[in-house]
Amino acid sequence: MASLKDHVPIQMDEPRKVFLRVYGEVLRSSVDSIVLDSVNFAILSEKRIGPRLYGVFPGGRIEEYIESRTLVFSELSIPNVIQAIARHMARIHGLNMPFCKQPTFMFKMSERFLAQLTGVRKPPCRPVPNLSSASLLALEREYIEDSDHTTNGCLPEVDFQTVQELAVRFRLLEEYEWLKDELQKRTENPFPVVFCHNDLQENNVLVLNDPKPTDIYEILPIDFEYAGYNYRGFDVGNHFNEWCFDYTYPESPYFAYDLDLYPSREQQAQFWTEYLAAFRTEKRPSMDATNAHQELGLGDSNFEYSTIDFDKLWIESTYGSLYSHLFWAIWSLIQTQISSIRFRFDEYAAARMEAYYKQKALLFPKTSPQFAI
Repeated sequence: MASLKDHVPIQMDEPRKVFLRVYGEVLRSSVDSIVLDSVNFAILSEKRIGPRLYGVFPGGRIEEYIESRTLVFSELSIPNVIQAIARHMARIHGLNMPFCKQPTFMFKMSERFLAQLTGVRKPPCRPVPNLSSASLLALEREYIEDSDHTTNGCLPEVDFQTVQELAVRFRLLEEYEWLKDELQKRTENPFPVVFCHNDLQENNVLVLNDPKPTDIYEILPIDFEYAGYNYRGFDVGNHFNEWCFDYTYPESPYFAYDLDLYPSREQQAQFWTEYLAAFRTEKRPSMDATNAHQELGLGDSNFEYSTIDFDKLWIESTYGSLYSHLFWAIWSLIQTQISSIRFRFDEYAAARMEAYYKQKALLFPKTSPQFAI
């Protein structure tokens, strides 16, 4: 956050406080991703779905500062939060954005990362910070135990060979090819494709009010850097996955997880009911009510909620959950090479793949192999 001192005069519409966002390592490594993110943010800002955009600069942008806090892990399962997130997700999914409407965005990113992990093209190195020698030595002692030197300008927490071995052990390439084929071969009854946030976890949701007096949560999704057209089930399943992961754990590996916290069938039904009700009220210039419901796989636009096929929606979100776990596992192994934050991305990838195989066994209990992470 950046702000002007109280004595500095401002123009009528000039903010006194702004949020200064610097792009992360993965986004900075792709010009196309930066362009897509910038266009996304500008349009969402105009539609008041996200914070206002005040300006851009090389490597980041200046956003509206909103007095708020982020959701916390324990709030995700609160019924009013479930409903609020479902409504906001439906609003995002109702957008008609000027991008390719095919679900290729996440596929391309996954395949670029997999090419790096399989040795076709190595990921970019983590740069050595521009610090004094004393500061750099202190950083090395803090972040890289048992390491006496840097390599190729990097501060590797996990060497690349180990990362490649993990990719093989987790069967990332095989599972990705299987899952992509599963999603694409559903030509007769395809999963809906919509504009997705793709990373709607608690740290990307602002709470704008104090919910204690009324139990009502006024929220605002933020951080659309991974947004794009994708399978709707990915966005829903990804959010369900986040119920299991707490990123505030203070000690290594700096996250905690409990796969038993995944939302129950009843909680998923609550989410879907609120989501479908909200989506039905969204107005899009390119889609009337009947077409909207056909796109959602609901059939007649005069449906009653008692006739919602929750089993069908469960299958859709479970496939999305698999895709989410697989993508973030792949992403995490790349992060071991380029991120400088204090987080055990290798262990996070393992946790994601543990969850992946557990979810896969729910869809294919007789054919899914036992897999020990």
